[in-house]
Amino acid sequence: MSQLAVPRIDRTLLLTVAALTALGIVMVYSSSAFLGAERFQSEYFFLKRHVVRVALGLALLFVLARVDYHIYARFAPWAFGGSVALLIVLVALGGEGIRGANRWLSLATINIQPTEFARVACVVYLARLLDRKGDRMSSFRDGVLPAVLTLGLLSVLILLQPNLGSTIALLTTGFVMLHLAGARTRHLGLLVLCGVVAAWVQVLRHPYMMERVVAWRGLWGGSVEALGRNWQLSQSILALGSGGVLGTGPGHGLQKVFFLPDPHTDFIFAVIGEELGFVGTALVLAAYLALFLRGLKIAGSAPDRFGFLLAAGLTVNLSVYVAMNIAVVTGVIPTTGLPLPFLSYGGSALVVNLGVIGVLLNIASQMESGIRARTFDTPIGNRRPGGR
Repeated sequence: MSQLAVPRIDRTLLLTVAALTALGIVMVYSSSAFLGAERFQSEYFFLKRHVVRVALGLALLFVLARVDYHIYARFAPWAFGGSVALLIVLVALGGEGIRGANRWLSLATINIQPTEFARVACVVYLARLLDRKGDRMSSFRDGVLPAVLTLGLLSVLILLQPNLGSTIALLTTGFVMLHLAGARTRHLGLLVLCGVVAAWVQVLRHPYMMERVVAWRGLWGGSVEALGRNWQLSQSILALGSGGVLGTGPGHGLQKVFFLPDPHTDFIFAVIGEELGFVGTALVLAAYLALFLRGLKIAGSAPDRFGFLLAAGLTVNLSVYVAMNIAVVTGVIPTTGLPLPFLSYGGSALVVNLGVIGVLLNIASQMESGIRARTFDTPIGNRRPGGR
């Protein structure tokens, strides 16, 4: 395996992620202590596991920061194929289910979520595929269709869990990557139409999804019945509103104790809003914005087209997860079940997201040191990031 000694770390990116991860440790403890004490007789139950996963994620981050990102182009088909195999096993065996969705595979005492690995493998494979297509991206059959089939295969397997939120995030990421690679506007418009129809069909096929949509609409329509049917969202909005400007203080929130389900996972942003107030949520949003802008800068300054598409895809995928989670917590969209990157308690998602930052750091290091690397399969030549 080829490795690259990192001459200089992108401090802005690293410090931003470090700040979010550190805040996540504090808020996971604050939001899960009562739950841990009640279910497992230890207020540190979730915190201990979260810290171990943070350590694993940080180790992966620093390893991947030193691995030349061009090597991913060689192994992308194998990673994509392995992800497809894991998803097939998950669908076939059923996996560990929560609220009607089977999303975890149990390996001894460890639960892994194949979708988290598949979304990153898909981005890497798409970056390789779209890089090789070059000027053929203007053609639907030769350029766009292979990418659509790739996204379609993973989307179907993820929908079978079912996991509509992750599917939407994956398709949104793929759409942006196709746009950046030079796909025609009319082709992209057709893909959006097909995606909307497919999402609506999926909602109609699963009563619990339709229930969420109906309850969400009723909540904003002022229906008293919707408050009971959408208890989680109602309590989330109450938590955000009760925090005021400065919040109740870390550990002093009440919604997480008696009312808000999943306060340490999907709805941790609501706990931040209650305990750290408007100031706290604004700082979190500013950190995510800084991460997004830094990721785009790394993509725009990448040494080659593959690096450009890879950095852009990974950045967009993280940003879509952030946007969808916060939109759910604030009631902008119905509940989807996506974690908030670097803040939510989790295993696979947390480790994978920290690994993604490692890849971005490696791309940034090559940009900053002026390295013009060669891919393992084809020479880059004089192609520029984002070139057609």
